[in-house]
Amino acid sequence: MSHIRKTLFAVVAVALGTFSVPTAANAFNLVDRTGFTDTQFNQMRTDGLFTELFVAESRIGNNSTSTAERELGINTDTGAPVAIGDRTWGNGGLVDFVLEYTGSLVKYTVDGQLLSSSAFNGLATDIFLRTRAGGDTTKGINGSTMGLSDLVFNGVGISSLSSSVTGTGSDVDYVQLAGISAPFTLTGKSMMSWTGNNPKNSQLAYQIKVGTTPQTQSVPEPGTVGAIALTGLLALGSKKQQKAVKE
Repeated sequence: MSHIRKTLFAVVAVALGTFSVPTAANAFNLVDRTGFTDTQFNQMRTDGLFTELFVAESRIGNNSTSTAERELGINTDTGAPVAIGDRTWGNGGLVDFVLEYTGSLVKYTVDGQLLSSSAFNGLATDIFLRTRAGGDTTKGINGSTMGLSDLVFNGVGISSLSSSVTGTGSDVDYVQLAGISAPFTLTGKSMMSWTGNNPKNSQLAYQIKVGTTPQTQSVPEPGTVGAIALTGLLALGSKKQQKAVKE
C-alpha cells in the first residue's frame, strides 16, 4: 500500500508541476557556467553541441559615434555584422537594452537606439550571455569591468553577470539559458567602467549568443503529460481494486 501511495504521489507531482508553468514560452533552465571559458564554448560549437543563429553585441569600440569602429551590432555566427550602430559609452552608469526575436525578426535596442534584421529565422533553444573585461597597463588601461544586471527573460528575472580585471589581462564570464523558444524578449542593463585610459575595441564587450542545441528527446505538450498522468492514475487505481478483491 505504501508503495502505491508513493507512486501516486509521484505521478500527481509530475502532473501538477507541468501545469504550474503558465506558458511554454516562459519555461527555461538557468545553467551554471561558472568558470566557463571561450575555449570551452568554441569546443561546444566544434562538437555540434551548440549552433549559433545570431549574436547581439555591444562593445566599447572607439567609444564614439564615428563610423570607423562600431559599438553595436547584430552579427552572424561567423561574426559578420548584418546591422551596426555607433555609440559613446560613459564610464559607469547603467544602459538599458532589449533583445527581441520573433522567429524571423531580430530587434536589438540599446538606450533607445534600434538595430533590426530579418536575416535570421528558425528555432532558438538556448542563449549564452558572455561578458569580457580587459586591461593593458602598457597602454594606460589599468583595469575595467563589464557588467549585466536586471536581466529579465520573458518576464522572469535571472541572475546578473559581470567580468572584471585589474592591471593587464582579461576576464570572461558566461551564463546559459536552456530550453527556451521563440518568440522571446530579453531585457537588462549594462555597465562599462574602467580606470586609466579608455579600453578599445572588444576589451569591454558583451554578447548575447542565440542558437540551438541538439534535442535528444521530444518533450510532450502539457496536455499530453496530463493525459499520461491521468492514465497512470487510472491504471494504478485499477490494480489497487484488483488487489483488494483478491485479498
